[in-house]
Amino acid sequence: MAPLVQVRRHPLGPRVYVAGLRVHECWAGFGAALGLLAAEVTDHSAPHRLQTAVALVAAWMMAKDWPDFFPSRRDTYAWRVGVHRRDG
Repeated sequence: MAPLVQVRRHPLGPRVYVAGLRVHECWAGFGAALGLLAAEVTDHSAPHRLQTAVALVAAWMMAKDWPDFFPSRRDTYAWRVGVHRRDG
């Protein structure tokens, strides 16, 4: 049985898979932002500091990995701690 979460090496940087599906940072950030919005709409919000922290991390994840939102640019930028950049 394969593990639920896998991290694989790749020339452009690590790749994370959950249940066999690749998870891009931008989409994880987008999902976190949607989760915050859903919690706010349904009045199930968390403490303000936690909401702020999650919102900042979600925005950072979307900003640093923005090319992966577009299929034509996906996997063309190398992973970095900061904003991802093209090698070359």
